Amino acid sequence: MNPKYLWTLILLLATASVSSQTFQLFAEDFDDDYAGSFLLNSAGPGDSIGNNQWIINDSYTGGFGYPNTPSQLMVESGTIGGAPYSTYLHVHDVEAAPAVINASYDPGSASDHFAEMAYGFCTLGLVDIEFTFFWIGEGSATAYGQVYYSADGGPWTEVGEPLYNEQSLWKYEVITSTDFEDVADLRFGFRWLNNVSGDDPSVSFAIDDIIAVGTYDALASPVDINITFLFPDPVCALSTLVFGWELSAPLCDGTYQVQLSNASGSFASPTDLGVFDIASADTSGAVAVVIPGTTPEGDCYKVRVVRLSPLPYIVGEASVCFEVQDCPNTVTTLPPVVTYDTNAVCVNSVIDVPFFSTGVYLPGNVYTAQLSDSTGSFDSPYTIGTFTSSATYDPALGSMPGMVSGIVPVVPPGCSYFIRVVSSAPEVTGSVYGPLCIQECDIETNDITDIYVCISEEIGDTLTITYDTNVFDSIATYCPDNTFCVEILDAMFFNQASLCDLGITVDTESGTIELMIPGYTDLLALGLDAGVWYMRVIASCADPSENSLGTLIHLTIGAPADDPPVLIPEDTLFCEGAVIAATVVPYNPNSVYQFQFGAGTPFTWPFNPILINFAGVTGDVSLKVREINYGCPGPWSDSIVFHVIDVPVVAISGPAKACTGDTVTYSVPYFLSTYYDWSITGGTVVDTANNEISVVWDAEGYYTLTIFALNECGSGTGNKTIHIIPTIPIGDVPDQLICEGQTVNLNANAAGIEGYAWYEYGDTTLVYDDFYFSVTPDSTITYLLVGTDEEGCNSSDTVMIAVEYPTNEFDTAIFCIGTQALLDAGHPGSNYSWSTGATTQQITAGMTGIYNVTIDPADQVCNIFKEFRVEMVTDTCDPIVEIPNAFSPNNDGVNDFFSLYGAAVTDLDLLIYNRWGELVYETHDIGIVNNMQAGWDGTFRGEPQEMGAYAYFLKATGGSGNSVVLKGSVTLIR
Repeated sequence: MNPKYLWTLILLLATASVSSQTFQLFAEDFDDDYAGSFLLNSAGPGDSIGNNQWIINDSYTGGFGYPNTPSQLMVESGTIGGAPYSTYLHVHDVEAAPAVINASYDPGSASDHFAEMAYGFCTLGLVDIEFTFFWIGEGSATAYGQVYYSADGGPWTEVGEPLYNEQSLWKYEVITSTDFEDVADLRFGFRWLNNVSGDDPSVSFAIDDIIAVGTYDALASPVDINITFLFPDPVCALSTLVFGWELSAPLCDGTYQVQLSNASGSFASPTDLGVFDIASADTSGAVAVVIPGTTPEGDCYKVRVVRLSPLPYIVGEASVCFEVQDCPNTVTTLPPVVTYDTNAVCVNSVIDVPFFSTGVYLPGNVYTAQLSDSTGSFDSPYTIGTFTSSATYDPALGSMPGMVSGIVPVVPPGCSYFIRVVSSAPEVTGSVYGPLCIQECDIETNDITDIYVCISEEIGDTLTITYDTNVFDSIATYCPDNTFCVEILDAMFFNQASLCDLGITVDTESGTIELMIPGYTDLLALGLDAGVWYMRVIASCADPSENSLGTLIHLTIGAPADDPPVLIPEDTLFCEGAVIAATVVPYNPNSVYQFQFGAGTPFTWPFNPILINFAGVTGDVSLKVREINYGCPGPWSDSIVFHVIDVPVVAISGPAKACTGDTVTYSVPYFLSTYYDWSITGGTVVDTANNEISVVWDAEGYYTLTIFALNECGSGTGNKTIHIIPTIPIGDVPDQLICEGQTVNLNANAAGIEGYAWYEYGDTTLVYDDFYFSVTPDSTITYLLVGTDEEGCNSSDTVMIAVEYPTNEFDTAIFCIGTQALLDAGHPGSNYSWSTGATTQQITAGMTGIYNVTIDPADQVCNIFKEFRVEMVTDTCDPIVEIPNAFSPNNDGVNDFFSLYGAAVTDLDLLIYNRWGELVYETHDIGIVNNMQAGWDGTFRGEPQEMGAYAYFLKATGGSGNSVVLKGSVTLIR
């Protein structure tokens, strides 16, 4: 069995074990941090055909016959994050792109496309899974959306409503099924189908703000975490304890914390031993933990495993007791790398002494590297260097050796020297290493001063270093053609890495060398790299030859990348108290990375990724990083911004007192990616959608409104007590029907009503504020009457005043000479008033002119004013003719012709005979009618006729076609 080793975090945990925990399993709003959680236009359960395909964007504008997508403020109820125009998943016509890419479709292209989750979420051990989202989609009977799910890679199964269509406002949907429970990989998908039709384009299927939640029921379906074994027992403080764990049932992937009790086995204030991960397929395993060095000795310590995240939070069973002992401290001195040289170590050379240590070391502890005297005695040791640290460098815990750096003291040459490392708190004498030889070297490198240099990828640096000869005596000499040059040795095995590549000079005495460090690219070509090296100046021709090596110093070359690193966070939206990892890319394990929050103080973190505890922090937090390669800083990266949210606020807004009949909307502040669940003990829920609920209060009493809100940060429950009081109804004011100009008196006085307010319907401007209201409207109007009782409850009524207008009617009538016109006002049963003074429905008129009548109908509120225009006519009348009985044709200008008088004559035949029956005059000219200068002039064949009686025959025809025949005699007088 291979135990897992834990990684440790500083976690501020404030979670308690509860019997039932509801928490968020999945959330996607498709906005700025969208990371491809959906696969678009996959095969799914359909055929993947047609132009109407899925897309994710924030386009709401149609065009070219495609409608606009309603904004996300147009909801039946609830709130959509990022409204009005947030990014969303929807179907569009690819042939209309890029001009039109909103939620619309082409009815002329039969289509079937699927959008599915790219990865599922786990519901192992959970019940009451709810899948929620907002959707919109008009479509038609043959154009609609569907929802599907797949469990553990199984087939896609339709769920929810059969058809998602005919919805022109965004709507909140909740889908539940027991098939969603206890699944390792649960996925959902959305399908769009449409047949070819002649319909106009409309809004297609669109989705936003998807949230899935589940519940862990610790009473009905608990999962136990047991410790199956542990060893060793007893165990030393600051050493490894291995134990086995077992889950009674599978759970989803999670992070688990190991807790250590006190010496009495109590977990009242447990010690955090770190965290480890358990995959959903694992139900047993082993873990290695380190018992803290501060742990007192005791014989009944226990460990337990607690599931931390994601929820559910589960506290495991405690192990059996085991003993913790305070084991002795040890320090083991390891060989310094410089002792790997085939030559003796030079006095005044740098030396790095590695060591391991076990046990617990106190704050302020100092590790000291000591050098014995030339006989190997540590009675009066020399100090090489010191290193302050309370850390333990235990290889059993995976630790690298500690290191004490310093300078070889000035001591007599010899080969019986030893080195050891000791500690001060507690005082521990380490093992010794040796013997080793120390000599006085003739060449001293750079005044015993280490060199630090920073380079870039292409640009190096040049420094002037010194070397001194005959430091201890003048015995050594150097050939005339001697060269002094720089030798580089690696810091791990003391192998020669470079000789004379970085600097060289021809000389026989002390001087300087130009140390030329090339750019990083050329440095690598020399077989060197950034890092810490040993460096010394050596001679090519020294006498004696053992004086050819100089003292050692450190050469540290830093070469941070020219381009800044990039921070890649595991998430940018998370909860207060979350521990979030951000990975540095690219990452150089030989570099230190410095971080800075906002304008705060820069700091370093030794691991990649950096783990950030956002306890006590909310809002937007920026972070940037730069590489520091062996002390050389590189450029700062761009800042990333973390959005730190908190648990949902569950303070319910809305009146605590309402009246029967009121429809009241209650709400809590909206949080992104948050699940809301409302419950109420009375009233009728009109609508509920995430953070809002609308209730009709239909009965008096006291009721409790409860909201449960859940996001990835946690959950909250809020309650509000609502007092519902009875409403006194206002009296029913009847509608009115009036004629323009009339005044209406509206009386709304009702018992128990203390305040009255009249408004024009649809307007909030107060018109009148008393129960009695007089108004003379000039058009039809509806008033809203609001009555307020002594409890402040409002009741209302609407009153419509319909305004009618007087009407005017016009008619004409004609009559012939000698007759009268009949004028009929109509509207039987009305009252009449004629301009002639008559009061009957009908009158006769024998004269031309205007006749007026005012009609007061019984079935109307307004009078009718009617005008008759009466005219006399002849062209349609019977003829009227008058014949004189005598005439005197004596040329005196008076009565000289036998003429006719009449009207309406269109044709005539006039014949006149003398006493002997002889026709003396005949005419058919209607011009003789009413013409005193036309007619018979009393002559016959040009001769005047004698006086006497003459017989006539007259046939006259009128415009009506009727004729009159007159016969008689006329007397001619001279």
